[in-house]
Amino acid sequence: MDKRLPLAMLLSLAVWFLYLKTLPPPAETDGPAQDPSTAIVAPADPGQAAGVAAESKAVSEALASNEARHVAAEREVRTMILRAPGEAVNAHDPRGLWQATFDNKGGVLRELRTGHYVSSVEEEDHEDPANWPVLVSGVGTKEEGFAGETGSLLLAAGVSSQDLVERPLAEELWEMELLGTEEAPLGVVFRLAPGRGVSFEKRFEVAMDSTSGWEFKLTLTVSNTGEGGQVKSGPYQFRFTPAACVPPSLGERFYVEPRAVAAGPVNSDDLDQDTAQMKEKGDRLGALDVQAPLAFVGTHNKYFAFLLRGADEASQNTLVGASFRRIFADEDLGEKGERPTKWILGDAQLELMVPPVGESRSWNYRVYAGPKEQHLLTADDPDFLLVTEKDLNWFAGIGKLLLLVLSGLEKLTGNFGWAIILMTLCIRGLLFPLNRRSQTAMARYQKKMKRVQPKIDAIKKKYADDRAEQNKQQQKLMQEEGVFPPLGGCLPMFVQMPIFFGLFSALRTSFDLRQAPFMGYIQDLSRPDALFPFTFDVPFFHWPTFNLLPIIMVVMWVAQQATMPKPQDAQSARMQRMMMFMPVMMGFFLYNYAAGLSLYMITQSTMGIIEQKVIKKVWPIKDDEVETTKKKKGCGPFAGAMEKMAEKQKAQMKLVEQQRAMQAKQRGQAKKKRK
Repeated sequence: MDKRLPLAMLLSLAVWFLYLKTLPPPAETDGPAQDPSTAIVAPADPGQAAGVAAESKAVSEALASNEARHVAAEREVRTMILRAPGEAVNAHDPRGLWQATFDNKGGVLRELRTGHYVSSVEEEDHEDPANWPVLVSGVGTKEEGFAGETGSLLLAAGVSSQDLVERPLAEELWEMELLGTEEAPLGVVFRLAPGRGVSFEKRFEVAMDSTSGWEFKLTLTVSNTGEGGQVKSGPYQFRFTPAACVPPSLGERFYVEPRAVAAGPVNSDDLDQDTAQMKEKGDRLGALDVQAPLAFVGTHNKYFAFLLRGADEASQNTLVGASFRRIFADEDLGEKGERPTKWILGDAQLELMVPPVGESRSWNYRVYAGPKEQHLLTADDPDFLLVTEKDLNWFAGIGKLLLLVLSGLEKLTGNFGWAIILMTLCIRGLLFPLNRRSQTAMARYQKKMKRVQPKIDAIKKKYADDRAEQNKQQQKLMQEEGVFPPLGGCLPMFVQMPIFFGLFSALRTSFDLRQAPFMGYIQDLSRPDALFPFTFDVPFFHWPTFNLLPIIMVVMWVAQQATMPKPQDAQSARMQRMMMFMPVMMGFFLYNYAAGLSLYMITQSTMGIIEQKVIKKVWPIKDDEVETTKKKKGCGPFAGAMEKMAEKQKAQMKLVEQQRAMQAKQRGQAKKKRK
């Protein structure tokens, strides 16, 4: 098993690598605000403003005959800076800061940018909202239900509530009122009376009592006015879209984004999210199948989240289901025939109770709109922990532990790069006794193999034409000489593999490592080190930049392999030669991965070389053979298991010999009878 494991790992990595290479990498994007598919309305443009006014006037005149309708006279778009109250805890935990653009067409949040951060490390002006990351943005589209452009906080009629609206709510001009003051705005209120006997109100404002400082309050109100027709009180179905659309943060293949997500009831592990790439045929929409009432629903990318939850039990009970939709941007195919940009959003199915005539009913929700930092998410709702744990995937436990260690070491060193190096040294130190014991066992095994190799060669020569007898004699010789491969030889590798994959997941998704610098030109440990950009297209791989750290990682890994002792048996020697290709394969696979992981692997290989070349000279490994008898027990955690295996092997060989003797005797008796 020890000899086949590296080969299996090598083949698995090869398949994984070829699979990734068959998929074209996603297009790099700086966010939807710079993408031609996006169209944020800019009220400062006179020509565009005139067109908006003309459109609004035409719609108003067409519906003016309905006196029960109460809508805005013209389209209005407002952009404002919103701030959470209170002082920042520290530079690491600032209070919420956003730039929000509201549009009364559909009564939606057209764009939201998050402050205190910049979209890339190249941006130097942190105060300019144009450099802030885009959390949600309207995307121009011909998809039904969006009136030409997506919008967040969109309320739409369901099957049972179609009679309550005159036209799609996304096309209506809602009345918009500012909350707070022009100097210190808090949000907006949208109001609409479609003229069918009901009116709607959406109130969206900064949550003054938020624990994390990154929450908004959302209040939906339905009033039964009786104007324009009699509306029967009772439950009606609506669709509410919290975020449309959250853009990809980086557009890398190691983390498919954005994702629509929904979670089941409180204290439930029920989480469903769509992460697959959009296919050319079908899969345009689907259900997020979780138990109702929902704990939360929304959309998130690698580093930011926009999540809606009920603020109280009655409001949570209105969240009766969730689904996702994929949105095609309103753009043509590129010159090379690539498919249009795809976006994803999550819809919440609401069941709202329309009250009797003359009464109103309100429901309260909370919206988290900020960074995916675990302590901020869980400060508002412990269930949000499901999102970050799902990001860490199978290695959530080890990933969280490594992030905790890294955070502590970062506070000690002041730099996540040195924290990774220090953590690697600590891990290597903790595993040193295990490595030492494994190396000692392997050295003793190699010495025994060297001693019995002439006998093995003699057996191979003697039974060259009888492979079965050759294997039998070799097993018998190994049994007599006590030559068994150490079962703990792969144990150090098995221990380090969860650490590797835990760090792989942590570096992929941890907000703490976002734009974390190391030294020199390495300014973001969560991305490739990017020494310089390529001025030409790299055939087959299409790498955008020259990354130095993965190359150093491969060189150091190969150098470490070269320092390892040469095996005595031919099969192990072939396996070691094959393992020399594994670093090259990993180098290709991890070429565009986070620089922090390359730093970890470089440190590991460097310590391995130092251990082989320096420590073993100062403190040589004792390869003296340990005589094994029936009465003498072996040492180590696998000694008992090895003895049992040896006894079983002896018993099995004895049984095989008895069966062969019996068969030979039967054949002899059969020959006598025939004679």
